[in-house]
Amino acid sequence: MSFSKKIFLAIFGTAVFSALTVCLVLNTALSGHRITEFEESYIDHMNLLAQTLENLEGSQARMVLNNLLEDMIHHDVDNLNVELFGPDNENMGKVTRPEFQPTFDSVEMLSKEDGAYWKDGRMVVLTSLQDKGGKEYRMVSTISAATIEKELNRIKYTLLGTAAALILFSLWLSRVLTTTLLRKVNAIYSLLAEITQTQDYSKRVNVADEESDRRSRDELDGLGRNLNHMLQTLQASQSRLLEAERDKARSQVAAQVAHDIRSPLMSMNMALSQIENAPMEPLAILKSAVARVAGIVQKLSASIAKPDQETGVEAPKLTLVEPLIATVVNEHSVRLKPDQQLTLSGVSPLPEIWSVLQINELQSAISNLINNAFEAGATKVDLVLGAEGKKWTLQIRDNGKGIPATILDKIFERSFTSGKTGGSGLGLFQAKTAIEWTGGTLDVATVEGEGTVFTLKVPKEKNPAWLAPSIELATDQKIFFVDDDLNVLSAWQAKAGALGLTAAAFYSSVDKFIAEVPLASLSESALLIIDQNLNGSKTGLEILEQAALAKRAYLCTSEFDEKWVQDRVRKLNVHLIPKPWISQFELKVRTS
Repeated sequence: MSFSKKIFLAIFGTAVFSALTVCLVLNTALSGHRITEFEESYIDHMNLLAQTLENLEGSQARMVLNNLLEDMIHHDVDNLNVELFGPDNENMGKVTRPEFQPTFDSVEMLSKEDGAYWKDGRMVVLTSLQDKGGKEYRMVSTISAATIEKELNRIKYTLLGTAAALILFSLWLSRVLTTTLLRKVNAIYSLLAEITQTQDYSKRVNVADEESDRRSRDELDGLGRNLNHMLQTLQASQSRLLEAERDKARSQVAAQVAHDIRSPLMSMNMALSQIENAPMEPLAILKSAVARVAGIVQKLSASIAKPDQETGVEAPKLTLVEPLIATVVNEHSVRLKPDQQLTLSGVSPLPEIWSVLQINELQSAISNLINNAFEAGATKVDLVLGAEGKKWTLQIRDNGKGIPATILDKIFERSFTSGKTGGSGLGLFQAKTAIEWTGGTLDVATVEGEGTVFTLKVPKEKNPAWLAPSIELATDQKIFFVDDDLNVLSAWQAKAGALGLTAAAFYSSVDKFIAEVPLASLSESALLIIDQNLNGSKTGLEILEQAALAKRAYLCTSEFDEKWVQDRVRKLNVHLIPKPWISQFELKVRTS
């Protein structure tokens, strides 16, 4: 039960109890007073009658007595029966109303003293009198209670009406008092409830000023002012705490970025030194390393550009796992020392493992594990990709000196480092955090003097519905390839030439393709494979939307893991070919 209801019931219950008690006391007092008056009036009346009879003698007395009694019976409707008893309790006569039905013998009452008595719902009045000869007589009068009962009922009903009116008044007054008393309490309660939900300590409760409260002595206003003072203090403390947390978060992110950015920078330096002799592979490594550095810098920028905002979090993507791991391995391969070896196994020629990941975070995690292995003295690091149920696994094995058992339970703690000069203690902490974010696990097994194995287990996803595993077409079926990357276009040309596709057309310029191929009049069997980012007036998705080829259209892009690209492909009902698939992607000639 709510506090307001308890207060209301307390006030209302007290008021109702008080009203009923007062009415009950009044009823008892008024009824008792009226009954006493009723009794005394008849006692006085009968005593007066007795005094009159005492002055009468002989037969005259009996005649007058009978007349008086009859007059009394006829003129007073409450007089039911009057009897006169002599000195020996003999009945000397009585006057009775016709409707009177005796319920007791009047002789029984003669033993009592003069006064009024109640018997069987009627009042009996005993009166003594003496004649001039000194003889004592007793007069017994039976009085109906009808009149007094009517008066008592009238009093009772009047008081019941009064009680009902008082109860209704109590109900109204209880509501008014409850509302008045709890207005400030409810304001304080509502404010505290709102602050609990929003953690906004800038809210205040409305209270009277201190001077007014000093005059009124309102304790609730005093409570409200104390609460406002406490909230003001909490708000100041919260601001200081948030600023301290932001400073701490920015410093932690800066330290993490400084740690993560070291590996791709070293790869870029090594790749740049080899560009003159072997341009293609180093350029690919350089491109990947630049992309990683850009992601790390973006994370750092998100945390420091707006000090009043929380640290930025990398958006997860549905992507292929094998190219991400291969990219990290390639980065490290170009800067290996002569006595160091790094291998990757378990990767199929056509990437096939899909997973929802924070790409930069995962690559940084794998890179940190490789760095740690070589920095700890390993000469050989093997990465083995595999599968276990609904998860993909990656084992990173090294032949280093292993991890001492005394520190094994601390290696994933932030800022913990051992065995390295200038270590930051962020590598393993970041790796475990990034992998666990995906819903995966990072476990370690080590043997001192032999080496260490870190095992990643990350949930897999089903192949997307828009994924095109292959394309089957007739040798004379019209197919268009549009890509401004000449290496990609050459790969498509090689595949088409090997199959003898006579109607294949290749365009390195999207504007030339638009000028030569009328999209609105493409044949119903024509196919189109087009890149997204083209050096021209339109993107690949814009061309596909205009051509409206649906399942005969294929977007081939390196941005296949961008959510907005996937959503647009799904909306247009076209296929998507990840660019890492191109070398192993299969074009088939229809046999029938």
